[in-house]
Amino acid sequence: MAINNTVLNEGIMQIPSWWRCPAGHEKLREKAHAIGKNELLPRASISDKEGRYPRESLKAIAEAGFGAVTISVEDGGLGAGLTGFAVLAESFAQYCASSTMCWVMHTAAVQTLYSAGSNEQRQRYIPGVLKGEIGALAFSEPATGSHFWNVVSSAPRRGNGYLLNAEKSFVTSAGEADWYIVCTNYPDSIESDKLMFLIVDKNQDGVEYFPFSAMGLRGNASGPMKFKDVLVPIYNRLGSEGGMNFFNDNVIDPLFLLGTSACWIGIAQGALNAAIDSARKKVHQDTGQSVAGYQVIRHELAKAQILIDSARNMLYRTAEGMDQCIENGQTLSTCLYPLWELKTHAADIVIQVTNQALQVSGGRGYLTGQVEKYLRDGRAGALMGPTNEILREWIGRTLIEVPWFE
Repeated sequence: MAINNTVLNEGIMQIPSWWRCPAGHEKLREKAHAIGKNELLPRASISDKEGRYPRESLKAIAEAGFGAVTISVEDGGLGAGLTGFAVLAESFAQYCASSTMCWVMHTAAVQTLYSAGSNEQRQRYIPGVLKGEIGALAFSEPATGSHFWNVVSSAPRRGNGYLLNAEKSFVTSAGEADWYIVCTNYPDSIESDKLMFLIVDKNQDGVEYFPFSAMGLRGNASGPMKFKDVLVPIYNRLGSEGGMNFFNDNVIDPLFLLGTSACWIGIAQGALNAAIDSARKKVHQDTGQSVAGYQVIRHELAKAQILIDSARNMLYRTAEGMDQCIENGQTLSTCLYPLWELKTHAADIVIQVTNQALQVSGGRGYLTGQVEKYLRDGRAGALMGPTNEILREWIGRTLIEVPWFE
């Protein structure tokens, strides 16, 4: 008698694909997971142990066509929108958080150059990006901590350019990126907002970077940088002499919050996947039962997955809303409130889920290895500016209808 294959699978619930991926992005997600398994994961532990920048992984991402995912197809990009960006970031982070964070910050830098820059600047930098060159954002300063939108440095005019002196505290891809968008002030601006963006190339005189050693995300080179008497030519100024807070609110913050939130969600899913795999394979010889055979373990797995999916659904609903805003000609600053909630929730649940993954994995999870790495990597989320405490304050102020930013 022939065995019907459907009978073998009878009783096994299949998770609908739309629950894990927005409609129309399934092939993008599939390709991202293939890159994650084949390119990112094999190098992830080495990058972590040695604090090595994941250049090979980032090159593989660019070669797959993901060097400029949010840029229009007409200008050489992928044109995947912010939903595609979120799908890719969440998928990549399940395999290597350091590579993902570098790529997220690179994407934010590329989109800032594209949005605030001139056609000449686009033509000068975007072709290199498509070939694997890396862009970065140099914003946060020691004097203002995690309030990265506030800077005290300045760059007055000097001849046909600007004399930049700035200390930056956390620059993802510090010393590794090919170019940086440096946030500073133009002291003589006629704008009430003196914020100015300058493009600084890696090998310019006066550019210094310093080693990075942290608990997690050890491969992303998020070290301090100094720009000492760096002469930046006027053709490397993005936009105007001041008034650049508009791009903070409508490009940098939205992409940063969306991309990093996707990263925390991906880390949580990666940790849980590792714990599930371990629980299914580990068999106790005295009982003959796998770890996954215990009800209490299955309940912990279920609770963790529900948390992840709650954050994932916030992620994709927010990303789709952002794409809709762009399509309707609205600014992305109208999406900041859901982005605050998303980042806060994603950075909270990754802590809880990675702890659950460690607990389910038992003593083996406590050893240096995959689950332990996810736990260390994910812990950065709540600390990364705007910190979760700041975001909860902004959310609370919005709820009582008082100005959120003072």
